[in-house]
Amino acid sequence: MKQFNLRNRLSVWFLCVIGLLTFQSAPAAEPNRSHKPRVIATTDGEVDDRSSMIRFLLYACDFDIQGIVQVNSKYQKRGHSDKMWIEAQLEAYEQVLANLRKHNPGYPDTETLRSVMRVGNETEADLWIAPPDMKAKNTAGAQLIIDTLLDDDPRPVHVLSWGGANTTASALWKLRTEYPKEKFDYAVSRIRIYCIWYQDGGGAWIQNNIPAAYIYEAYGWDNVWDYESYDHARKQGKMSANPPAVQEYMKDAWLNEHVKNGHGPLGAMTPQKYISEGDTPSFLNLVNNGLDADLDYTLGGWGGRGAYDDPALPNHITDKKLTDDGNANKMFWRWVPAAQNDFAARMDWCVKDFEHANHAPVAIVEGSLTRVVKPGETLKLEASASDPDGDKLSHRWWQYADADSAVAEVEITNADSLDQAIFIAPNEPGKQVHIILEVTDDGTPTLTGYQRIIFNIR
Repeated sequence: MKQFNLRNRLSVWFLCVIGLLTFQSAPAAEPNRSHKPRVIATTDGEVDDRSSMIRFLLYACDFDIQGIVQVNSKYQKRGHSDKMWIEAQLEAYEQVLANLRKHNPGYPDTETLRSVMRVGNETEADLWIAPPDMKAKNTAGAQLIIDTLLDDDPRPVHVLSWGGANTTASALWKLRTEYPKEKFDYAVSRIRIYCIWYQDGGGAWIQNNIPAAYIYEAYGWDNVWDYESYDHARKQGKMSANPPAVQEYMKDAWLNEHVKNGHGPLGAMTPQKYISEGDTPSFLNLVNNGLDADLDYTLGGWGGRGAYDDPALPNHITDKKLTDDGNANKMFWRWVPAAQNDFAARMDWCVKDFEHANHAPVAIVEGSLTRVVKPGETLKLEASASDPDGDKLSHRWWQYADADSAVAEVEITNADSLDQAIFIAPNEPGKQVHIILEVTDDGTPTLTGYQRIIFNIR
């Protein structure tokens, strides 16, 4: 049975705080997001982390970055904070910042990002040790997580585990043992943890000892964004999980053309030969593309889709047993072309003026994005769309059937029309239908914006 209780809670919460939040907007229209996700990225500094960090910085205008914490993992047992690799990337980011702001003035100052850098637990002996017994009990990284979770900003805090989660576990343990219960409960209610696997004992410890903490144990990214995305699988005589058309976006030719060559010093720092960014999915659902998948990781988006899997763990989700259209990897690779084109456009922003680069179109649905409907009701889908560059737009409404709970697959009449599309609500009281509007421009590269409507059948 699919659950969407978190989205329902958050929808009410956002209506309460929408008037409190103000953010800079881009020179052109952006998706009508009423919030900006708060993010703490924790990274073990592996080579793919360094590639993911470059992409992360190019989406820094989409997030409210509260922390960049260096940790370790079972793969990088001592971490890499001594290599000063993030500092070097921030220097390159600073060189392209003025140009990036021509496209979106919301990019943060380099000094602001430097000010939230911390080192967490990089002690090898602590990898599989419970927080009470760790040698490194009071790291600056753990304290940053604590302070962020306890501040007055009402927004959730997305803690992204690119490496191990020991530092996050230590922060939660300290909150539980050294702070008043009301502060601990407040902190736990706000944390949203996205784990790229459990790369040490921290994720499982949080899952089993602090079950109220929302944690996504992601697995499906492995065959799509990791080394199996193209080259490694081929060398091993295996078939890549990605279809041939998707593999083209992961090859060295694509990376050289759109990132490493002719796109400024930040792209040139990319350390890999082809796309194998195992940590990138952790923040793709936070991107301001109109899907609002950050509100609830079960909704599905560029960063995959989880589901609640154990009644005893009410806030644990995973994608281990999920499929899209019967394919265990499709929940990730179906979005790769759009995500990669968007990344290519961001790389262009590093070196091109606004009029010579492309910017994503904006889709705006008429009416509420969450609706109550009756079984058998005829429902009209209406929206408007605009493009910052005046590009020609194509439109498509489609049901994200694997993300919703209805058994029926609905038929959408005039699915390519912005204001004439129609479908009939299934006779399934208590179920949901998710309809996504996809708007794509004909610029270079082609870019896509979205909106999602959730229909609750009563």
